[in-house]
Amino acid sequence: MGHPAYYGGSQVPGPDRIRVYPRHLERGDGGMVLTSSIGWILIVSGLVTAGGGLAGLLLPKLLLRLGFGEESPSPITVFLARHWGVLIAAVGVLTVYSAYVPAVRGPILLAAAVEKFAIGLLIFFGPQKRTPVMTLIALTDGLFAILYVAYLAGR
Repeated sequence: MGHPAYYGGSQVPGPDRIRVYPRHLERGDGGMVLTSSIGWILIVSGLVTAGGGLAGLLLPKLLLRLGFGEESPSPITVFLARHWGVLIAAVGVLTVYSAYVPAVRGPILLAAAVEKFAIGLLIFFGPQKRTPVMTLIALTDGLFAILYVAYLAGR
């Protein structure tokens, strides 16, 4: 996998050879399910996220109408929806990438979890009227964020 690192003239194993799991994962009581399934979780959640971002980029007026109840968005609102779409698509693509490159997984999942918790907090506690689609977005992103944080806490 990786080359051993050298520290002070002595050879130490690289990070890909060191695995520190909480004791409950070593006992085999089901905690490894998240760790062993994280690859497909990241691919599915990343594709869902990237799809939402692409909808914002390519179909901003439709997304604003169906998702947020905005019937006649101003040009600046459409611009911001497109920009938001690019950012969300980037988070989704990076999440999929992290499924294949574990070395970058930590910072990517931390950033994705922050983004997903933030949209949930804004939807549930913001001043706007919440639509059913907004509620679905908040719940889905909240679930993804919880999975990411649980994985990060258990590695």
